[in-house]
Amino acid sequence: MAGASVPRGIETWLATPEAANLLDPSHLQGRDREEWASVQTARRRRDWASSRALLGAAAVTGDQSSSLSHSRGYAALALAPGAVAVGVDLEWLAPREFRGMADVAYSRVEYELLASLGDPQELCATFYELWTLKEAFAKALRLPLVDALRQCRFVDAEFDRRADIPTTRHWRATVFAPRPQLRLAVARVADAAEHLDVPLGTFEWPRPRISDWTVIRSLSGGGD
Repeated sequence: MAGASVPRGIETWLATPEAANLLDPSHLQGRDREEWASVQTARRRRDWASSRALLGAAAVTGDQSSSLSHSRGYAALALAPGAVAVGVDLEWLAPREFRGMADVAYSRVEYELLASLGDPQELCATFYELWTLKEAFAKALRLPLVDALRQCRFVDAEFDRRADIPTTRHWRATVFAPRPQLRLAVARVADAAEHLDVPLGTFEWPRPRISDWTVIRSLSGGGD
């Protein structure tokens, strides 16, 4: 990562909204230039600029796997050695019609859990905990999001927080709250468990620093 000296293992980086100011659109080429031109709103341009500035600073190498996400001017990037597939999702805790969305997109038990929650803040946080996990696994497993929303389940019939992931490979996942209004999930998947037996580094940029984010949930499984 430009401006930081850290070992390359499994890393998750969070770019703050100021990162958008470090992207110079006049230097974009090819597909990036086309994508930039297609972004119409100021909010989406800020998100796109933050994520591309972070990606450019990371200098991802050909032997690494990576995943990118953005929300409300923040961007998240997960990096891992090539033997580890990674997926990251970043979401701002914006109000939505959570129960209706879960009824359409989540498993029946997950919907029932959300429907049982009377505290609006708990409902919001739980919805995004599940959503970020599902989208992170969609990227790590290369599943269509619509399939991952239903097939990656994180609540069992007794409403216990247990994961059911459609893979026999080894996997781990962590949900962070890098800011009170943000949820960031990173999923790691590998054929061999030892590839996952390394610390997950968490960092911020463009003021490079190691960060100790609040862990909301940590899961592991697979290998059957």
